[in-house]
Amino acid sequence: MHGQVLPSLVSIKGNNVVFNSGISRQFDAIILATGYKSSVNEWLKGADYLIGEDGMSKQKFPNHWKGRHGLYCAGLARKGINGLAGDALSIADDISNLLKTHDAKKLN
Repeated sequence: MHGQVLPSLVSIKGNNVVFNSGISRQFDAIILATGYKSSVNEWLKGADYLIGEDGMSKQKFPNHWKGRHGLYCAGLARKGINGLAGDALSIADDISNLLKTHDAKKLN
């Protein structure tokens, strides 16, 4: 499933996502679009190291987009649309590298 917009989510546990419609699906990657004004700090718990009180990244450039346990934040470094594009490319590269490493481990 690629590029599908889904309803509000209720919970995320590992790769399993439950939506408020009752649908449950598994994903390799999850992208949450929070909109222009970040409200991430209001609903994302346990990421104080990553997100500040203003909902923006606490991490410093150039690795401001990378959190822990597969959590990424694109566009939260106040670098405009170009910064968002760079973040998205960095995140895609990181996910690709993780998947390649995972696949290589499965083969050994």
